[in-house]
Amino acid sequence: MAKDYTVLKAVGIGALALGLFAFKKKSDYESVINEMTIDIDDLNNLRSSQGKLYVNMNVALHNPTNIDFEPYTAGLIRVKQIKVFHKGVEIGNAFHDLYEISLPKKSNFLITNIKVELLALNIVDLLLNGQLDDNLNNYRVHIYVEALGKTWIIEQ
Repeated sequence: MAKDYTVLKAVGIGALALGLFAFKKKSDYESVINEMTIDIDDLNNLRSSQGKLYVNMNVALHNPTNIDFEPYTAGLIRVKQIKVFHKGVEIGNAFHDLYEISLPKKSNFLITNIKVELLALNIVDLLLNGQLDDNLNNYRVHIYVEALGKTWIIEQ
């Protein structure tokens, strides 16, 4: 009597199809991350607390691709760190999990009220030399994003 392996074959084909789909999604998501752009939308609420300087910042993420990047389909994006620079000088950092972000194709996502701890010595040096200003074009951010089991650096 010959054994019927039809069910086993169907399960194997289904697993292969699922694996190929997952590989395609991972490749698509890597494309989105590599093409993603960012910019600073706003800096506000400069303050001091317990001997440290802080500022709030809004950062916009842009997905210029035709690929949806949705956390519900294994595309979880988590912003782990944001470094802030003024004319190439690092002036502050924000650390912690900020958001789980969904970036559909051709869309933007605004992260608001990010509490950035400023590097006081760098700020004082810029102030003393008259170099610190409120022109957003002079500021840049590097965002450290955790996605697909890797850490990516997205530079403005």
